Amino acid sequence: MSDPNERPPGNRPKIGHIDGDPVTSHPKLDTLSENQRALRLAVIKEFKAKKVKKFVEKQVQHINTNQRIAEGIKFLFDEEGRPPPNMPMEDIIAERRHIEYEIRWFEAILEELHNRLVRVKEIEDHALDMLADRFTEE
Repeated sequence: MSDPNERPPGNRPKIGHIDGDPVTSHPKLDTLSENQRALRLAVIKEFKAKKVKKFVEKQVQHINTNQRIAEGIKFLFDEEGRPPPNMPMEDIIAERRHIEYEIRWFEAILEELHNRLVRVKEIEDHALDMLADRFTEE
């Protein structure tokens, strides 16, 4: 009852254009054309950008939650934003450190997004150059 088209496991013909071991993340890129390499890099960078975007969305949700908590305890401070005179110094220092940490976190996210924007612009410029070259050839 064996099918004549049945192959042993692991011996099916390759589907993709990239030769190499699919388990590794280092395919043989020599066989790809320049356009295929550019598209491959664009897809990888888009995937990473989406991953960062999801991470940032989660972090923003946490920050929004913290902001709502801060608004909930705002009544503890006077109209000029000063804490009550009997507030422990440790709490004030902890809050300052927390705010400084959030500022550093935002700066890091800003830097990462700026780097991704630069890379996307480079890909866009390269793609436009390739299109311009193609139209001048025709």
